[in-house]
Parts: sequence; C-alpha cells; structure tokens
Amino acid sequence: MQYLTIEMPVRLWQRVDGCVDNSMAVDVVDGIMESVSAGSCVRDAGWRASAAYSGDRDQFGWPPSEHLLPITLRRSHWDWTLSQLERWEPYETDGVVADARAVIGEAIRAA
Repeated sequence: MQYLTIEMPVRLWQRVDGCVDNSMAVDVVDGIMESVSAGSCVRDAGWRASAAYSGDRDQFGWPPSEHLLPITLRRSHWDWTLSQLERWEPYETDGVVADARAVIGEAIRAA
C-alpha cells in the first residue's frame, strides 16, 4: 500500500473537499458505497491536516487560504480524488478545480 503526501494551499483543498462532498452525497443515494468510503478517507485526511495548524483561522475554522496543507492519502485515494475533480470540473467557472488537478497530478507523476 503506497501513501503519498501532497501539499496544497487551503484554497485548493477547499475545492477538493467540496467536490468530494458532492460526490459522496450523490453516490450514497445511488448506493455506490466504495465511493462514499473513499470520500470519507479523503475528507478525513484534510480535516486532520487542517486541525494540525495552530495559527489564526477564518470565520469557518480554516487556516489562511495560502497555508500549505500536507495531505497524506493512499495512492488509490489520490487517483479517486482526481476522478472526482474531473467529474465536477465541467460545473466550475473559476479554474480552481483545474489548479487542484494540476497540483495532484504533478505530485503523483513525480512520486
């Protein structure tokens, strides 16, 4: 089992977290429990990385938007995360999903 830590700014992780949350909400209704389980692992890793930050937080409890969060996941969970970003990318209007995909994809290729 291969684990990979990828650092990304909070602002990118927030979009990853949102896409994963959307996927879990749809997939639980459709009974795709493998996806729901993967999403739980991904979101938990982000919550743990965010909780480790000891500085000031925004009104929603997040570290500053440019703070780098070190997210550690199984390689298979990173692959799943990329597929979920691709799933939701057509609905974005600001390019943040594409930026997150680029960071994750580059880190996976470099590993």
